[in-house]
Amino acid sequence: MKRPLLRLWAAGWLVAGLNAAAFAQFGTVPQTLSLTDMSAFRPTKAGNWKIVGEVAADLQQKEVLTTKAGSGVLVNQPDANNRANLLTTFEHGDADLEFDFMMASHSNSGFYLQGRYEIQLLDSWGVKAPSDSDVGGIYKRRELPSGRMYEGHAPRINAGKAPGLWQHMEISFQAPRFDASGKKIANAKVLKISLNGITIQENVELSGPTGGPISEEEAAKGPIMIQGDHGAIAFRNLRYRSYGDEKLQLTGTQFKAYEPSNNDSFAQIPDFTKLKSTSTGTPSQVNWDVTNQTNNFGLLYTGKLTVPTAGEYKFFLSAGGTARLKVNNQVVVKEGFLQPGQYNAGTIKLPAGTANVEIAYVKRDEWVRPGLALEVEGPGVRHTSLTAPASLLTNPSTDPILIDARENTITRSFMDIYPDGKRKRIVHAVQVGSADGLHYTFDLDNGALVQAWKGDFLDATPMWHDRGDGSSRPRGVLASFNDFPDFAVLSSSSKAWTENMPEEGGTYKPLGYDVDEAGLPTFNYTYFGSEVSDKIRPVEGNKYLVREITVKNPTANLYHLVATGSDIVEVQPGLYAIDGKSYYVRVTGATLRKSGNRQELLMPVSTNAIKYEILF
Repeated sequence: MKRPLLRLWAAGWLVAGLNAAAFAQFGTVPQTLSLTDMSAFRPTKAGNWKIVGEVAADLQQKEVLTTKAGSGVLVNQPDANNRANLLTTFEHGDADLEFDFMMASHSNSGFYLQGRYEIQLLDSWGVKAPSDSDVGGIYKRRELPSGRMYEGHAPRINAGKAPGLWQHMEISFQAPRFDASGKKIANAKVLKISLNGITIQENVELSGPTGGPISEEEAAKGPIMIQGDHGAIAFRNLRYRSYGDEKLQLTGTQFKAYEPSNNDSFAQIPDFTKLKSTSTGTPSQVNWDVTNQTNNFGLLYTGKLTVPTAGEYKFFLSAGGTARLKVNNQVVVKEGFLQPGQYNAGTIKLPAGTANVEIAYVKRDEWVRPGLALEVEGPGVRHTSLTAPASLLTNPSTDPILIDARENTITRSFMDIYPDGKRKRIVHAVQVGSADGLHYTFDLDNGALVQAWKGDFLDATPMWHDRGDGSSRPRGVLASFNDFPDFAVLSSSSKAWTENMPEEGGTYKPLGYDVDEAGLPTFNYTYFGSEVSDKIRPVEGNKYLVREITVKNPTANLYHLVATGSDIVEVQPGLYAIDGKSYYVRVTGATLRKSGNRQELLMPVSTNAIKYEILF
């Protein structure tokens, strides 16, 4: 293949980059702020902050959190005489941070990076068009002495949950830069904010402190400040990774290229010392594209890595073919076959100074695209690429195929769910979209309400791009329920609930659904010979779903499974928090029981009507 085609590849394909803020896939182990006592924070004279074991909110009471003794949760309960902000003892510059938080109803707080840049924390439940003062917003700057507010940054969408539910936020921050004289030469940046799994801010430059900072003067480092003078809020699992200005660089790079002597030569990495190289070079960066070949070639790269701080470093190697990494003559990433975008990783402890790096790569399969990437992270060093950006090329970019529910919308597709972390494919799933931004999945095979989400409707790219696989994906903040059969006949209160429909069938029969004038379905089916009508509707905009089930002539000992989870807590009469307070169910007349390693909320079908609400 000739070189011009290589250039077309480089121009037409996206460069595969790694997100510096990705806690889940990459990243060294973060440090955790101890919440056994208040030693992680600077002392205050006020008494609004304390450590507790449990916390809950009442949806009907404004700015109130109730607590139980213990440790692991930081809570703010301000009153007229105790309204102090809280500062950490540690200070940070560049950092990735993550934490869980819980808002009281109508409550307001803020999380200040370096004590100067506020990320808004607010009970924004149900807000359709969020502003910079809603949850996840970057608050406005304050002009002095006039007090004029300006330059706030609203989140892309409202990804907030109801008060009293635990929410999760991740922040990646880059501190301002200063020269040797102390003059600021680069603004601070919020690289990314994710709320409840949804990216809501990205690459936002901060020209200066937002309103209410510890100082209007910017600095290379500063503490976290949590606003304590507005309303009740709780935190847990506060973790962070700090980074310095040190850079990891690969210098003195050299390569030797090799050609195979037969078809099996590069089935695995050979002993290159026994082969004669066909070309050599000293490129400024590692790049697979240094020969005239896209297949049947071998490369051996060497270089020296600057190591600013002694400690454990983690390396990530990707290739289109077979590759191996050695550092200081030690195999760190063992030989393995990969496709571009797939990574093998390994760790090694390195002293400060320089380390010898060797990358061996062979490519012999025509069907695999060529590619080579080496990335690393370590003590105080953000995830860094050591290869040329164009050295790892992904598939041609695909325009996403998105379905928006500008009006009530019904779509049939496969839907993947992940109970216990394992994928399960629902093949007869109905996705129901609401113009208010509250959507759900119904499984026709079980008559089960499987999940609901807030935000945008569906990503149908997997279903409709090219041949597709028939599936679609939710585009919002997800609340996952279960996919068990919704009804069962229980001869006693201790009888276990079946998780699967009996293979013989006969107990459940789907009868399709009717669509009302608003375009929303009511599902019809029979369970144990009883006719069931199942209507699920969004209420109060996107705040919650109401499920109304009508059962004609219910059979004896028939029960409906309202909810199941690892734990279920009745936080106020008739309001139950499910699965670690990830969503609520509001219901009257249900029975809470323990069954194996989970809890279940059951409703006896003694009359012909069941009604409850799902809030998140």
